[in-house]
Amino acid sequence: MSAYTETKQRSSAKPIYIVSDVARFSRASTSKISRWLEGYAVSGHEYEPFLQTPPERCRDRPALTFENLIEVSLVTELRRRGISLQTIRQAHKIAGEEFGTYPFARRQIFVSGKDIFMEASEYVHKEAEHLATLTRGGQRASELILREYLVQIDWRGGWPAEWHPWESVRLNPEVVFGLPNVKGVRTEILRNRFLANESAEFIAEDFGLTVDEVQAAIRYEFCLEQAA
Repeated sequence: MSAYTETKQRSSAKPIYIVSDVARFSRASTSKISRWLEGYAVSGHEYEPFLQTPPERCRDRPALTFENLIEVSLVTELRRRGISLQTIRQAHKIAGEEFGTYPFARRQIFVSGKDIFMEASEYVHKEAEHLATLTRGGQRASELILREYLVQIDWRGGWPAEWHPWESVRLNPEVVFGLPNVKGVRTEILRNRFLANESAEFIAEDFGLTVDEVQAAIRYEFCLEQAA
């Protein structure tokens, strides 16, 4: 089986999102994600994209996959915890050379990524002396993030099959088009019903869910809105 055929057979590799979807679910800005995916220029200096995208396009923008979502979410969380973009870029390059395409969506990075991020930090420090190497705090942060994602993601053949970002909320490319859901019910629908002044108890009974599951979905949706 060719690599191309194998990729096409992975549900995680099928384009199902647009950039704004990935931005919302990873709690990052659309403009920032676009820079990571398509590159950008600052003061005449060109910065190449470091996250790969599939060839498919939607309205002349990248059509993204579940693997893209996992990569972007990891980068976003690393940046949120204070890891420099230079270190992240270099770690992604090293991981790509070792694991192949979409390295931040592969199980190996979450198992052995600690050493990769330390190597990346040391490289960045050598290239720019004014940048500090990954501090102990930064090292602990990256290790913690990798462990968290390793537990939050269900894996199939080393690739992400399902992501559990929040309590009972799941994202699975094979369920409701990869949108956040609880047992197949989109969290957005549950939030809208709640905003229509329906009680969590009534919504839970209507969809065959528990009250805790409905409340988790509502909290998740409100968290996404606050990050937007």
